[in-house]
Amino acid sequence: MHRSVSRSTYTLAALLLAALVLAAGCTKLSIPGTAPAPSSGDTSAMPTPKLQEEAFRAWMLRDYQRSELYHLRLLDRTDLPAADRPVVLDRLAWSAFYSQHYHQARIALEELADLDKSVQEKWAWHDLYLRTLQALDKPSRIQDHLDWVLTESGLPWDVRYNTGLWYARLALSRGEYSRAVGVLDEFYAQAPDAAARSLYETGFSEQLQDASDKALDGMAKSVTAGKQFQFPYALIVFERARRHADDARIWPAAWRTMRDIVAEAGLADTTKLADQLAELEKVHGVPRVGVALALPLTGPYGRYAWKIVSGVGAAQWRLANQGVDLDVAVINTDASDWIKRLDALPPHYAVVGGPLRVEDFKSLGDSGFLKKRAVFSFLPELGDFTEGRDAWRFFSSPRDQVRSLVSMTMNQLGITHFGVLYPDEKFGKHMSKLFFQEVAARGGSVTGMESYPPERHTEWGKSVAKVLRVPSDFGENKENPLDPPDFGAVFLPDGWSQARQLAPQFFFYEADSLVLLGPELWSRALDSSHNLEDQYFRLAVCPGSWWADSDGARDLQDALEGGALGRADFWAALGYDFLRFASGLGSLPANWTPSDVNARIVSAMRMRFSMAPLVWDEHGMARQDLYLFTPKADGKQLVDTSTLTGRIERALARREKRLEAYRQRLEEERGRQNPAGQKRQGEGAAGSVQ
Repeated sequence: MHRSVSRSTYTLAALLLAALVLAAGCTKLSIPGTAPAPSSGDTSAMPTPKLQEEAFRAWMLRDYQRSELYHLRLLDRTDLPAADRPVVLDRLAWSAFYSQHYHQARIALEELADLDKSVQEKWAWHDLYLRTLQALDKPSRIQDHLDWVLTESGLPWDVRYNTGLWYARLALSRGEYSRAVGVLDEFYAQAPDAAARSLYETGFSEQLQDASDKALDGMAKSVTAGKQFQFPYALIVFERARRHADDARIWPAAWRTMRDIVAEAGLADTTKLADQLAELEKVHGVPRVGVALALPLTGPYGRYAWKIVSGVGAAQWRLANQGVDLDVAVINTDASDWIKRLDALPPHYAVVGGPLRVEDFKSLGDSGFLKKRAVFSFLPELGDFTEGRDAWRFFSSPRDQVRSLVSMTMNQLGITHFGVLYPDEKFGKHMSKLFFQEVAARGGSVTGMESYPPERHTEWGKSVAKVLRVPSDFGENKENPLDPPDFGAVFLPDGWSQARQLAPQFFFYEADSLVLLGPELWSRALDSSHNLEDQYFRLAVCPGSWWADSDGARDLQDALEGGALGRADFWAALGYDFLRFASGLGSLPANWTPSDVNARIVSAMRMRFSMAPLVWDEHGMARQDLYLFTPKADGKQLVDTSTLTGRIERALARREKRLEAYRQRLEEERGRQNPAGQKRQGEGAAGSVQ
């Protein structure tokens, strides 16, 4: 593809065309595929200055066919001043285009670029060239030209800006909606500054207002939860919502959508969007019930935050379809002034979900904000703040995890004695303490407890040996069977990758009948696990908040698919459930108290959760009865306690067979040493001295 439009092929074509004109005596021009040009008499004897004058007159009178012919003949004059040739080629191109002689227009434009490369720094040249290629139905040439503009760093921004908008308009006209959005995204990324980005946003907004509903809906399919606040997706979402403003049933949801874009979109300038929204608010009013979410939309936690947002979006639209007016604002906790922005929300945003990070929640509490809004944190614990009084919890706690494990193990498997092997760090110590307390509260006992150094993997085997009370001479007497541990299950409060290193150690020390209990970290990891060598985890159990095959999870997936918001998972469920729960709390009074919130929770929690159900007591203390899973080769499955019991029994039976085989080998060895049954030398009547 010709990039600077200095193509030898096009030059040759022009020369051939000129030769045809000369052969015809310069009296009649006929270009293949076009209508014949008008007769103009013999101009061969006309001096070049006179021919220039006639050509200019035809151009000014918009007699484009005559202008085309005269300018074409001027190019054959050897005495045409070199300085005049660019003007002649430019007028020839426009005259040919308006005469629908598109081949001639293309040739003239390319010859002009060969002669004067600076014309490619002007949008007018590109505009006519692209329109000419469109008229010639040359999509591959158009694509080549687009690629060249994208990669040619020396072109002015206004050329890039207009080329992007032009191509997007063409793609929309052809029903290529995702391509139109993609091109805009590519050009916008090249904008040199905020002013240029603002110009692009304005241009595309105006283009969107002229787009059909079909085109707008087509572009909206490219919008994902992670992109909905970015250009051009934010403008698509805003325009789509704006068109629903006159529908009283949809207005509250549309208002929330537009308001979120104005508040959160990463655009250079949202002033015009805010002005549009303000005008609509004058006509339709402002919904007054709001829920805020404080989430880290960027950084390492951003991918989880955006999944929560997708769940919130699904719930928001579902509630809107049910006639429930609910405003949602998302505040990015990675912003330095996020607490100030949260505090600046209108008073009807009385309920807040989040944040996700402990330090952010502590900052929120230290700022005094907890006294102003009802905050439901997405954290397992509230630290120094009192649950049900200072704030509330909308997340499983460590105690929920150990409670579910101990309850199942003691009540359904009949195991009352436990071991604990924990990493010597904060999380491991805390989880071990809670596990010990839960076991004791239920009448069980922890009969073995050891720690291991998290960073020194080579020492983990020694810690496993200690908790199992393996004799120190085990390495020298491997043939001797080890005594079974005095507990039936062992708690391993660490991550899944650590568990995969620890589990084989228990098998090495013949403790293959133990039930391995793990935290929710295992369950989260198993959601994306494949090709697991699960022979060490057939007796493993871990809790989890999310089960994709529950009825509530299927409802969530349907809602997400309806809004093209991706696949359901725990984080999407968290957002989906929270917003529906918050809507059940209703509008809190201006002088609300913790007792008011606790009273409303009683009715709000009566809903079908998409994750494991949460319940609160009368004091606002939450608990979540978690699902229990066992690992399998391609992920996890719900625990079947009868299957688990059978596996334990078979493991114990295998151990008994090993012991029986060992006893038999001892008897055979003794028989070989004393085949006649005679007494060993030195034995008395009562046997050897002990």
